[in-house]
Order: sequence, then C-alpha cells, then structure tokens
Amino acid sequence: MDSRQAGVRPFVVFCAMIASLGTFNSGVNTSALNIPSYYVRNCPDSDGVTYYPGSSLPQCIKMDDWIWGVSTGMLACGGLFGALSSGALAERFGRRDSMLMMNICFVIGAVLMSTSTTSAQFAVGRVIVGAASGFMTTIVSVYITEISPPSHRGVLVAFLQLFTTIGIFAIEAIGLGLRSPVGWRVVTVITVAPALIQAIGLLFCARSPRWLVSQNRVDEARVAMLRLRKGAIEDEFAEMSSGVVGSPSSSPSAPPPETTEKDSLADTTVFHEELPKAKQDTHHLSFFQVIRIRKLAILIFQQMVLHAGSQLTGINAIMYYSTSIFEVSFGDNAAYVTVGVAALNIFATIVGQLLIDRLGRKFLMLISSVCMCLFAALMTVGMALDISVLQVVCIMLFVASFGIGLGIVPFLFTAECLPTYAVGAGCSAALMSNWFFNFIVGLVFPTLQSACGDYVFLIFVGLTFFLSLFIFFFTKETKRKTIEEIGRELGWYDLDIHGILSPSSPTEDGNGAAIVENMPAAPTTTELKN
Repeated sequence: MDSRQAGVRPFVVFCAMIASLGTFNSGVNTSALNIPSYYVRNCPDSDGVTYYPGSSLPQCIKMDDWIWGVSTGMLACGGLFGALSSGALAERFGRRDSMLMMNICFVIGAVLMSTSTTSAQFAVGRVIVGAASGFMTTIVSVYITEISPPSHRGVLVAFLQLFTTIGIFAIEAIGLGLRSPVGWRVVTVITVAPALIQAIGLLFCARSPRWLVSQNRVDEARVAMLRLRKGAIEDEFAEMSSGVVGSPSSSPSAPPPETTEKDSLADTTVFHEELPKAKQDTHHLSFFQVIRIRKLAILIFQQMVLHAGSQLTGINAIMYYSTSIFEVSFGDNAAYVTVGVAALNIFATIVGQLLIDRLGRKFLMLISSVCMCLFAALMTVGMALDISVLQVVCIMLFVASFGIGLGIVPFLFTAECLPTYAVGAGCSAALMSNWFFNFIVGLVFPTLQSACGDYVFLIFVGLTFFLSLFIFFFTKETKRKTIEEIGRELGWYDLDIHGILSPSSPTEDGNGAAIVENMPAAPTTTELKN
C-alpha cells in the first residue's frame, strides 16, 4: 500500500508530541504571571520593598501599570525575535536539532526571572523565554508538517496548539497554589522542566526528510522516511524530492521516478542517483530572495495578514489579563474563573483537532472568526450592563471559538502553503507578524481598557469582522493534499527559481515565473501559463 494512504505510525505521533512540548512551554510562559501577578508587584504588608528572611532577594519588584505592561509584553517582543531568527537556524541546523538547542533559552530566561531583583532583569528574562517561545511556535509547525502523512497532517499539527492550551491550563492551575511572595518565583522557574524533557525526547525523534533532501542527504532522508511511514514510500518520496526545490526541470506533469525497491534499506543509493542534479544543487532561500518571487511574496503577505489577524481578535487580551478582567465582577474568585477558561480552551482545541482534516482549514477559520466577532460584541453588552453571567459565558465562548479554528489552523496553513526552500523564511515572516501584534496587544490593552472602559472589546469586534472577510475571499482549502498538490494549486510548484534569482535572469512574467529564452528543452504548458 502507498504510504500516503497507509495510516500513521505511532512513532510519528511520538515525534509530534515531543516537538509540541516546545509550544507547551510557550503556553506556560504566556500565562505564568496571570494569577500571581499581584505578588510580583506588591510586597506583603508593606508599600515599599521587603526581602526574604536571610536573603538579598526582594519579595516583590515594584512596577507601575506601564512598566508592568512592558514587562508582560516583553515575552511577545522576544517571540518576535525568535520567530525572525527561526528560519535561518532551522535551515542551518535542521528542525529537530535547532529545537534541541533552543531549550537553552528557556533555562537561561527562567534563571533570570526567578532571581530578579529589578524590573529590567525580569524583563530581560521574559525576552529570552519569549525568543524560545517564538522560535518553537514557528518551527514546531514546520517540523510536524514535514514528517506527517497528508491524510493526518492537520490533526498532528494541531498538537502544537493543544499543548499550548495545556501549558496555559497547567501553569494557571499551579498558580492557584503559588499566590505568595515565594510562589511567583517558583512559577517563573517551572519552564525548565518541560525544556529538559523535550531536549531528551528530541534525541529519539527523526529529522525532517524534506530538510535532509534539501541538504543533499538523500540516503538519510530515505531512512528517516522509512521510520515515519507505513507501506511503500517510493511514490511519496519521489514526489517529495521533486517538490523540495525549484528548478527548470521541475514539472507538475512529470511522473515520479520508477523503482522496484519498496521498503528495503539496502538500495538507498538508487534514488539518490535518480535525483536530478539541478535539484541537488539548490539551497534554501532567504526572506529577501523569496520576496523577489512575486507569487511567493503574495503568499507570504497573506500568511502575515492571517497571523496578525489571529492576534488582533483580542485573544491575548483575555490570556494575559483575564484575571484582572474577572476581578471586577468576581473579586477573589477571579483566579478560579481564569482556570476554567483555560480548561475550556483545551476542550475546544481538541474539538478543532478532530475536525481540521474533516471540515477543512478555511471553514474552521471562518467559523472561528465569525463566532469570535459575535461573542466579543455580546461580551461588550455584558460589561456595559454589568451582567456577570453574560460576561463569563461570552468570554468562554470567545476562547472556545478561537480554539477550534484560529488557534490551530494558521500555523498549519502557513507551513503547508509554502515550498520547502521557502518555508523557513515564510514561516519566520508570518510568525514575526504574529508575535509583533501579540506584543502590541499585550502592551496597549491595559491603556485601552482604562480609556475605553466597558467598550474596549468593540475594537476587536471590528478587527475580527475584517479578518472574516479576508479569510472568505483570500484563502484556499488545503485539507488532505500533499505539499506538492497544494503547490500546483497555488502556482509555485513549477517555478524556475534558479532562473528568477539568477543575476543575469530575464524579466519575470506577471505570476513570478522567469521567461527563459534559448533553453534546450521546450517549456511545458504549465510553465507557459506561469
């Protein structure tokens, strides 16, 4: 049976779950300060700074609302940097090994925050764990996309968001018992545990076959593919190899190389010899190279808008500040309501994970954004009329709506819409947009809340409405398709990348494909279209 229809090996699920521990850590750091925030900023029984008995560490770090907003937002600022640098690191060291290395940042950041004596040291620690979080949210989606069979790619990549929500829930539940001058420091160091577990687990995971092929390590890629697939891998491996890089010789109509060898490791050199020389010589492209290719530049811009929109729905206004929002109506019980919201987010994400390969990416994103728009509007009504029950119900439904669609799909959608030679640069740009607007929302929301009061979420109602229109008109369905099939539909599969980027390249046509003259072989029909 062809490996594309043969189901999923448990080993693939293991690799996806170990990789997703990186986003579990991102979730931990996103909400680590949500519940114990009061004790970070206020020392017990004193308006000044007090110290732990026998220690030079202060029991709190005095910060006003603006400094606290900046310190909270530093996680997203670091995330922006991590997303920006992720492409280069992942192409240089590989998806698996770069994730392994990035766990060092979680440890360093945790040490800085847990031993903080000033707001500056605390903010630097947040930047460093943020950089690791930004890197993980970018590369985990790429790694899982590249190791997963097409029929189950959606449900496997959804582990990314599922583990994020579990991380948020876990740290908020733990935070209930650590609301104390000592507890907030313990909360900031917990991130070390999942980092160590992931670092050990990654040693047993496979490297991405697509990345290995792009590095001309075809024999290793084939061995990795055999570990990751059931059934005969030759057709999938041939299609994958032909689509990993762009070259003049690539054609969507060209059949994959024939071979009688199926699942044996004995003849790994056969396919290596059949791989076109042009494809063996191509390297990964930088962001500035990718945006020279008009078709890919448009795709990346669309992904950046999608990721920006997912943050401008206001979801992290809830995740960062839900406890302070709920305190207005629930007083001391606000922390428990916050944990309840986090638990609901897990449930909604599981529902989305089960539906993503059935209902499709576009449908889930559209339903998600429309429902968020509706519930944000109703939430505003509840806040304006001081209807506590309506506020809680709408916030929970708002978070659940995010979990089933916009919380999962954009990460998968970006990774599967771009070719392997551009996915590092493209995902870096998209996730940079995600973390930038994450930072902006976290930074300005306290000020907006003070200025707009009960009507602050009307801003997010408007932004989410426009996001719904964008999804409806500018996204395509990609469920149950190989990366190469998606590439044919989006128009990048048969691009002449060497010709376009060559210093002596002729001008491009309207779709970003180079017009190549005096070629020995006649162009295909598809090439003429592009």
